[in-house]
Amino acid sequence: MAQQKTQIDQMVNFILQEAHEKANEIRVKTEHDFNLEKQMMVHNAKQRINSEYEQKERDREVQQRIAKSNQITKSRVEKMEAREVLVNDLMATAMAQINTIPSTPQYPSIVKDLLVQAFIKIEESDLEVCCRADDAAVIQQAIGKAVAECKQKTGKVVNASFNGSKVIPSQVTSGIPSGPGVVVIAQNGSIVCDNTLGARLTLCFQEQTPVIRTKLFGARGAPSSS
Repeated sequence: MAQQKTQIDQMVNFILQEAHEKANEIRVKTEHDFNLEKQMMVHNAKQRINSEYEQKERDREVQQRIAKSNQITKSRVEKMEAREVLVNDLMATAMAQINTIPSTPQYPSIVKDLLVQAFIKIEESDLEVCCRADDAAVIQQAIGKAVAECKQKTGKVVNASFNGSKVIPSQVTSGIPSGPGVVVIAQNGSIVCDNTLGARLTLCFQEQTPVIRTKLFGARGAPSSS
């Protein structure tokens, strides 16, 4: 009996030892798995945080570039607008000075040259000359001289008459023949040559705008040809 009890005790101790070792093995494995999973979670969390930070940093850089680009564009637009205002002011100043030209001694010669240009440009012989009321006398005196000069330069014989019934506005008015200078018509008004000083200045301004911009702002201020 004593021997059997000893054997049973040994078996029980063995089983308990095995159970203890197994339990300890399970505990170690569980702790290992837990620590491993915790490390993975921490690692993944760090990666996610880093990824989010990097994305936010990229977004911030993109927004900075957009803001900088917008500011550059805004500055360029403001500069272009300021230059446009300056050019338009220059044109307005020049246009205002036109009204002072009729009071100069050179005006009779100027209108004679304007008439010659118009006579040559219009491919008609029978022409009518119109002007503002203030210039009627000086224009009538210049017509004969212009007819003679046109014949001398081109051989073209012109029958030009003064039309006092068609009077143009005294002051320069945008979009219509007006102000100092002459308007020459043919074929009952179907052909019109606006050779007023305002029209000449506008044409010159349009043709010379790139040169004017270069004079005012330098080569970089002129519009590109592309």
